[in-house]
Amino acid sequence: MRRSPSSPIFGATVVKPSLLLLAAFAGSLVAFAQTSSPAAASHLATEVKPAESAPAAAAVARPPASAIVVSPIALRHVRLAVPRKSNAATKHRLLDQSGREIASAAGAATAIEADVKPGEPYVYVPTTNERRALAASKVEFPARYLTFDQRGQPANEGGLFLRPARSPLVWDAQARAYATDLVVGYDFTDGHEGPLAAPKTVTFFADGSSARIQAETVVITHSGTAGYQRVVLATNQLAGDTLFTARAGAVDELKSSATIDREPGSLEVSLPSGQLDAFGLGTGTLTITLLALDGFPLPAAAPLDVHLASGRLRLPAVVTLPAGRSTVNAEVRSLGYGDDTIQAEIGALKSVPYPVHVVFPMAALLATLAGGALGGAARYLRNKHRRTGLLAHRLTEGMLVGVLFVGAAWAGLVTVDVSGGILSTPFGAFVLAAFSGYLGCVVLDWVAKRTFRGLKPA
Repeated sequence: MRRSPSSPIFGATVVKPSLLLLAAFAGSLVAFAQTSSPAAASHLATEVKPAESAPAAAAVARPPASAIVVSPIALRHVRLAVPRKSNAATKHRLLDQSGREIASAAGAATAIEADVKPGEPYVYVPTTNERRALAASKVEFPARYLTFDQRGQPANEGGLFLRPARSPLVWDAQARAYATDLVVGYDFTDGHEGPLAAPKTVTFFADGSSARIQAETVVITHSGTAGYQRVVLATNQLAGDTLFTARAGAVDELKSSATIDREPGSLEVSLPSGQLDAFGLGTGTLTITLLALDGFPLPAAAPLDVHLASGRLRLPAVVTLPAGRSTVNAEVRSLGYGDDTIQAEIGALKSVPYPVHVVFPMAALLATLAGGALGGAARYLRNKHRRTGLLAHRLTEGMLVGVLFVGAAWAGLVTVDVSGGILSTPFGAFVLAAFSGYLGCVVLDWVAKRTFRGLKPA
């Protein structure tokens, strides 16, 4: 009689061969996980120890690959443990592709312990995102994109970065702004290059009206040099940092700031007026300004000696521009007559020759003669006896004395300061000549009376 394989005569239930093979395969996988995982976890934990004892970094950066410690807990799931520095201000979290945070296991005070599915994309990001200064080397976006293999090890780990062509920004004469090229790319941790499973779109935002970014949106489709994109950051903001943001997603936003390097470009020379009276009558205050390449005043980083040169003006050969200031003044006075130029130099920096017209002081001369004649006429009216020809005599005396006194005053031979204000104008010359013309006639009469007693002045 034939018995069924499942009959009690066999003493146990008979399992089909296919089920036996599947159970053996599952047992080998579990044994492989138990033997391979502890060594990997021990190796990665050894790499993390120095990071736990290091001081907290001021800027938020992507966590290194070695900071992720994994251990398999099931055939299709692994448990992820990311060590945190308990004394660090910045902590991190793990998100799935939908942006949902993977729940941490209870009691994980210094690590994220979460169940993740091999092959599915995840994002590892800091809980805070501080603004970072743009450096000469590349600046990484805060998020790290990764997946996990069947053994729970990180795979396809990488992230976005930003690298300036130069930092700080320098003046671009063609763009009329401080500018630099920004290279945007995606790098995998293992350095391999190839197409990305999901292209990354990066949008740039500049703060303020003085800054701008050309090519505001770029799409990264490949890792490595094949996927690099280039944008231009330009700014005309001279004071403070230029702030901008590169956004690749709600959790992957790089906030950065750029500084500028203002370099000396030229010198500027100016006078209140480009016309001076000749023969020492004309004076003025010369202003020398240090300009940057952008054309705006630049405070000197250290004291600078400014050399001055001119042909028909009396001015100091050297003046010192103090540190922290962009301008320095020097007093000038005319010496000769004709057209002249003023030029300033600081090493290789030279100013454009400033034209000065040194003109004959016709207005001042006429005002002086008129004032002197008025003073002589006033003295004539004071005479009791007005004989024939006395008026012409008084007018001549008044004009001569007026010209002499005003000329001596402008030349600095008398104590009257006429270097500025109303006295340095033709009207001031008229007033001085009138007073000196009147008093000069009185003085001359007194001298003549004492010297020539035989003469009887009227």
